[in-house]
Amino acid sequence: MQGLARQGLTGQNRGNGPASPPDHPLQAGLTPDSTLDGRGPLFDQIKRAVAGQILRGRWQAGQRLPNEAELSSLYGVSRQTVHKAIALLAREGFLVRRRRAGTFVATGRRDRFALPIEDIGDVVARDGRVYEFRIRDRKIFRNGEGIRWPDLPDGTPILTLECLHFSDGTPIQHERRLVNLDVVPEVVDESFDVVAPSRWLVDRVPWSSADHSVRAVNATAEMAALLGVEAGAACLSIRRQTMHLSRPVTLVHFLSVGDRFSLSGSSITDSATELNL
Repeated sequence: MQGLARQGLTGQNRGNGPASPPDHPLQAGLTPDSTLDGRGPLFDQIKRAVAGQILRGRWQAGQRLPNEAELSSLYGVSRQTVHKAIALLAREGFLVRRRRAGTFVATGRRDRFALPIEDIGDVVARDGRVYEFRIRDRKIFRNGEGIRWPDLPDGTPILTLECLHFSDGTPIQHERRLVNLDVVPEVVDESFDVVAPSRWLVDRVPWSSADHSVRAVNATAEMAALLGVEAGAACLSIRRQTMHLSRPVTLVHFLSVGDRFSLSGSSITDSATELNL
């Protein structure tokens, strides 16, 4: 078991409103990252790289992408390979292709109520309290061998994490998380001595969609002891799976003490994280 780790958080000045996106990434100095992840066919690698630029906000809704010749030169592949990747992204809703005008980041407007994917450390800090976390356990399994993730093939390597989150020294949330090591192999080398798993994943791994399941439950004796409440206390159970280009990234179950945690959402439009929904 590891000791408590306090996660440092820094605020960002968001200004008075969003700036108008530049018309052309290369002209504006927003050259995309030319690094590919080396996993699978080249068109899939380029597809993930371009989607990552969008999901991380490097390319904003309505912004024009470099043309296929420029992307071909940037990634060192044929124009045919780039064309296939761009066509797939357009089919999945990330991009809009306009004849003679070029290819643009999609700007679909679909109102819906969304649960926030928000780091628990940010929630605690916003309340003016001190956030800490403790990694209680971590193991590596093969799917189907001691653990079952229904959306992954048997044999897929999985990192399991158990974490406890604190607000001013009081436990407020228990976390059990599975991470797909085929998608995020670098997580194996992360100690989580300073940064909690949720924060680390949000900062490093793009995701395109998330599924949530929320219900009210009563704390079991085991969970009650961990969270410092009476057995049967009211808790909020959240199950969340995030995806990147139809590949599961992480599956997590949060159990939060009912009177120490709140959850809210809003009606949203034009979010980069909706582009593949």
